[in-house]
Amino acid sequence: MSKQYSALALIYEHIMSSVDYKSWAEYIYSIYQMVRAPAGRVLELGAGTGKLSKYLKTKLDNIVLTDKSSDMLNHDSSLRINRVVCNMTKLPFNNKFGFIFSSFDSINYILTKNKLNEFFNSIADVLENNGCFTFDVSLEKNSQRYQSGLNRAGSLGEIKFAQKSFYSEKERIHYNEFKIKVEGKLYREIHKQKIYEFFDYFEILENSKLYVENCFEAFTFENAESNSERVQFILKKKSNYDNI
Repeated sequence: MSKQYSALALIYEHIMSSVDYKSWAEYIYSIYQMVRAPAGRVLELGAGTGKLSKYLKTKLDNIVLTDKSSDMLNHDSSLRINRVVCNMTKLPFNNKFGFIFSSFDSINYILTKNKLNEFFNSIADVLENNGCFTFDVSLEKNSQRYQSGLNRAGSLGEIKFAQKSFYSEKERIHYNEFKIKVEGKLYREIHKQKIYEFFDYFEILENSKLYVENCFEAFTFENAESNSERVQFILKKKSNYDNI
């Protein structure tokens, strides 16, 4: 592991320590039950350190975690779940999955509509015909409300870090800059998330191999709206998928 990314994994766990992973996992599982996803393989995209699936594995068998960072995936050596390092926009699987999920705004890291369309179609390629793909996204109201609250600094042992958060309304990009000091060396990372408009997702999916089965306010089963802060999409394959 590189010092930079192993430190980033520790910082990620620290700043996410207030997240109720157990309740979040229960919500994902309730979606799994609601859509009656077929038994079999389950795929998590952008899994990070695997905290969410650590709870889900008691309810779902045969989970595969993916993340583009090997340091994140291998951070918890006690995690007894299959892990694959890959970019979620270029999945390397030949097998299909009955249930695929992504959390923590991972989809917002896909920065263009064309790439988002390619991503949805790649999901369809590894999704069983009666399977389900669910994911959450952050909308503009969320960025406007919480950007200042993400400005923070701290230390973890000998690791010092600072996070600066800024939302550009003109670009519709939410920036998170991390400065990490490890053993006297300073590292800098900038994360960008595209904050699409609510109806952008529906328009993109119109030309994809998937359709919106449901769209809820995050962590609820109430219908989402354009002024929601976070929403949960539930997608399935179109019946004419093979002809697209």
